[in-house]
This record gives sequence, C-alpha cells and structure tokens, in this order.
Amino acid sequence: MKTNEQNTEQVILEAAEAEFLEKGYDGAKMLSIARRAGVAHSMLHYYYRSKENLFQAVMLRKTREIVPMFRGIFEQGLSFEETLNRIREARDHYLLTQVSQMPYFLLSEMLLKPENRAMVIGLLERVEPIQRVKEMLEAEIEAGRIRSIQFGDFLFMLLTFDTASLTAISACREKEGIETEVAERLIASYREHNMQLILEALKP
Repeated sequence: MKTNEQNTEQVILEAAEAEFLEKGYDGAKMLSIARRAGVAHSMLHYYYRSKENLFQAVMLRKTREIVPMFRGIFEQGLSFEETLNRIREARDHYLLTQVSQMPYFLLSEMLLKPENRAMVIGLLERVEPIQRVKEMLEAEIEAGRIRSIQFGDFLFMLLTFDTASLTAISACREKEGIETEVAERLIASYREHNMQLILEALKP
C-alpha cells in the first residue's frame, strides 16, 4: 500500500474510532466519519464498503494495540485464574490510560444492545491471545474444574463484570480529577472482587 493511501486509511480509522466511541455503533454515521476525516463519503466506501466493515477494522486495530501487553503471560505456566488476572490487569491499565471511553462503549454495545453483542464477541475471538484463553477454558471444563460454558458467554460475563467497574471509575476520574495511580488501585480492588464473582459463577 502506498504511503498516501496508508495515511488516508489511518485518518479514516482515527475519525471512525472517535465517532464510534462518542455515538456508539448505531449512532455513528458514515457521512459524519467522512467529515471528521476530511475525506469524501465515497472514499469510506472505497476502503471499507460498509459501516460494519469499518467498525471491525477499528476494533481489530484497538485489540492489536493491546496484544503486545499480553506477551509472555502464557509462557509463565500460570493457572487459569492467574492468567486471567494478569490479562485483565494489562487490559485495565491500557483502557484507563489510553482509551478511557472504551469501557463504556463495550458495556453499552454488549449489555444495552444485545443485537450488537455477537459482532463484538466475534471480533474479540479473532485475537490470538483470546484464542489462548479459549483453549485454557476448554481444558478447565474438560478437567471438571469449571462448568460447561460457551466461550462467547464466558467473554460476555467477563467483560460485563469488568467494564461496569471500569466505566464507573473512568467517569469519576474525569469528573473529580482522580489521579491515575489512585484509579488503578480502585480498579485492582474491583478486579479482585469481580474475579471471585466470576469464579463462583463458573463452579461446576
């Protein structure tokens, strides 16, 4: 891809990300994204064909940004619970410091708009570290340590527990000016509490 095309696509993705985070999937409009990006409406369709394709490109871009933070976790021989905690810790730090609007976006798209849930879950399942978690979950089920559960349902449970806490803390941080270190300590406390609820829900 030529440099100018890469730059155009980058501008479009950044504009689309801002639009989706601000208005949600249903509220986002291709024309509005084109205006944000400063490109013709037809240019969006040239690159992405549809709003769904553009949304998928934005989500995959954001998930790939966080993948490097997971490197090494799976090579440490940690238990399923410990692996989940390490992944959630890295994810929470990224969301809090880099994309503070994302927790609310995920919560609203998955919990408040069930029709969009399958699309979001499907995108997450395409990320390599998530596939590794799926393999670990299946091994835990096979060993009888947790009850049988569809991986999509597991992801939904995990994300809704955590994003609710993240959304509340992110909102308080922005409104009250809470320092990042304080917010991260609060999130760590909620993360531990949520882990106990998740493990209880997964008991065979």
